[in-house]
Amino acid sequence: MDKRAIFLSAAAQCKFIAALALLSLLAGCAVSHQEKETPEAEETEQTETAQQDRLAEFDSEVLFHVMAAERLASLGEYRDALDQYLEAALIADDEELARQATRLAGQLGEWEAALTGAERWLELAPDDRDATQIRLLAWVNTGSLDAAVDGLAELIDGYDDPQQGWRRATMLLSAVDDEEVAVEAMSRLVERTGRDALAPDVLHMQSALYWQIGDSDRALELALDVAEISDERKHRVWAAQLAAEMDRLELALDLYRTARIEEPDYAPLALSEAEVLRQLEREDEAIELLRELPPDSDVLYTLGVYLAYMERHGEGVGVWEQMAALEPAGETDEHVFLVAQLAELLELDEQALTWYRKVDSGHNHERARLRRAVLQAREGEIDQARELLHAVRQIDDRRLVEQSWLVEAELLREANKADEAVELLGRALRDNPNNIRLLYARGLNAVQVDNLELAEQDFRRIIQIDGENAMALNALGYTLTDRTNRHQEAYRLIRRALELEPDDPAILDSMGWVYFRLGRPERALPYLERALEGEGNPEIAAHVIEVLWTLDRQDEALELRDRAVAEWPDDDYLVDTLERLELGK
Repeated sequence: MDKRAIFLSAAAQCKFIAALALLSLLAGCAVSHQEKETPEAEETEQTETAQQDRLAEFDSEVLFHVMAAERLASLGEYRDALDQYLEAALIADDEELARQATRLAGQLGEWEAALTGAERWLELAPDDRDATQIRLLAWVNTGSLDAAVDGLAELIDGYDDPQQGWRRATMLLSAVDDEEVAVEAMSRLVERTGRDALAPDVLHMQSALYWQIGDSDRALELALDVAEISDERKHRVWAAQLAAEMDRLELALDLYRTARIEEPDYAPLALSEAEVLRQLEREDEAIELLRELPPDSDVLYTLGVYLAYMERHGEGVGVWEQMAALEPAGETDEHVFLVAQLAELLELDEQALTWYRKVDSGHNHERARLRRAVLQAREGEIDQARELLHAVRQIDDRRLVEQSWLVEAELLREANKADEAVELLGRALRDNPNNIRLLYARGLNAVQVDNLELAEQDFRRIIQIDGENAMALNALGYTLTDRTNRHQEAYRLIRRALELEPDDPAILDSMGWVYFRLGRPERALPYLERALEGEGNPEIAAHVIEVLWTLDRQDEALELRDRAVAEWPDDDYLVDTLERLELGK
């Protein structure tokens, strides 16, 4: 693992967060031309004006420190900017300055500064809960455990429901930099409170803390202890969830079944039990369980999904029809979206489009537009699909905006317009130059249009951001060995990807292919056969056929050729390989 790359990535992230914290207060933030066309931009401009008016109220000394902080931040000197920002907070009777300085210090991991800022914040707003909690976190991170434990005990006492206080204390401790210190603080807190009546809930919170800091074995051990001593269902459910996450599936199944005894028709638990059964490859039992439940949107959707993946299409369509006729008891838009999704999964494209069009509000509205775009493109309505995706990009949701770029690029690629996809993703990357998904998509499309220089640039940028990104390591390695003579370099990249993901069929295929390109077909074949076993794929099949043919195992090559042509008769890569080897039928 390249620790330098990881350090730089973390530092860049801190700088980004710090910049947001500073720019939320300081005046003069730039607004893009696209944003200025929206109503939200007017609100942003009004906020900036208010910030400027507020800065005008500060005396010259405070203003000097604030402007110095802004200048240093613009140069990337965020810790020096914090010093100036904190100076301003200490001399100004301004709660907002203290708040921003404290949060910035916490985001940068400067806990001494965060403690100073929090103390100032509390001088100006003694009852502010956020300030109190940041001070608690700063105490733990600076080693002041006695003060932290006293403060956490007071925090818990401040809640009408002590369980809610314990949850908050656990969340704070899970954010502590040193995991051992967090565990020590929790142990002292339990000893400090000494509340026997809350013993199960306290143990539950300790289990949650262990889980959040990565000690899953200890988390499960405590959770099982709680399940033994408590009659409350929530404790057995927590233990079941941990067991399932740790692939202790039989244990999870027993715990879920025990938790369901009192209320067997309680859908959330039954759905969890069904999922464990599915993971145990006991799909028939999962389906039987779901059929026994009162039908609602979640139950029918899950049942339909299971049937679809089991290729029981007719039964799945029947469940979809039952779901489409259902009058939902809860949120209508959510039900409509799930009906549309299940229809799409069952390849009922016309019905899926009809139901996606009904999602005209709520948090699924834009997701429905994305899916409509995919379905309309499948029907050849590329222009209409792109209009929908452009509309999605006008909203303030980074995840959905990113998906809209990726979906549009994929539509262009499938329409044999990879050059347009490269240009489109270039526009997307102007505002998101370090977005790994966008870089990867452009790299793949660049390979398709033979722009290997751009592809290598994009894949290497991903590796620079994330040195353990097996996807990019493999993509670059495969590109180099398939399209250039840089086979040794490619081998090193693919070997690293395989170390990270030893069972990934795509990487196994790349390792086999690089061995073949290095002139070692006998070493290539086992990797390629494992890849084909893991994923039926025409390109992998073509590789296996070529290697078998090279090894003079013609009968096996021809047998695989016949199977591959029957399954993928129109695949360009397979057809080209067979023609090159003069094995066409």
